[in-house]
Amino acid sequence: MTKQTRLFLSSLSISFWGSLPLGTLNLGVANYASGHDLAGAIGFSIAAISVEMILVRVALVAVRRLEKLTRFYRLFSLVTCGILLALSFSSLLAAWQMETFRASLPFSTLNPVLSGLLLSLINPLHLPFWMGWTTILRSKKMLDDRSRSYNIFIAAIGVGTALAFCVYGTAGSRLIQLLGSRQVLLNWVVGIALLITAVAQLYKTLRFPAPVHR
Repeated sequence: MTKQTRLFLSSLSISFWGSLPLGTLNLGVANYASGHDLAGAIGFSIAAISVEMILVRVALVAVRRLEKLTRFYRLFSLVTCGILLALSFSSLLAAWQMETFRASLPFSTLNPVLSGLLLSLINPLHLPFWMGWTTILRSKKMLDDRSRSYNIFIAAIGVGTALAFCVYGTAGSRLIQLLGSRQVLLNWVVGIALLITAVAQLYKTLRFPAPVHR
């Protein structure tokens, strides 16, 4: 398996599974699909996915420029660990308090495309989620700084999120009820996975010296 294929499949898998937990975006897709508004579901999905891909692409450039400043490498890595830990503790706290997803969809009266754009823009998880996984993929030597790698990475993110939206669009309200009843378990799984990732990244940051960039 080539490096590009591994990058694509890994990024697609991360995007797909990361998009499955209940949220306003996949709930929006399910709502349009269950209301037999296929055009609305497609428009909403394309808008939401486009915003995510653009945000991640911009973040890749900004993050790489920060990483090239060697003296700030350790600080940047610690910030990334902090973001992952915050997301982990948030999920674990929700699981500990037995919190379940509360269905609410802002901007539901707007045009589906505009609604998808706004909901994706205000989603606070896009950047920290992908900043953390970008660091991990780079540490595993799957993601490099070539434009081709960036394009494969972004395309895989779009495909993975689209597949998750298709699952919600197809299953609709039944999937929402199923995952909603198991939201506490999902919170535990996501929280523990993020905690392990954060601890591993923190160990690497403190154990190994910052790389020298030329």
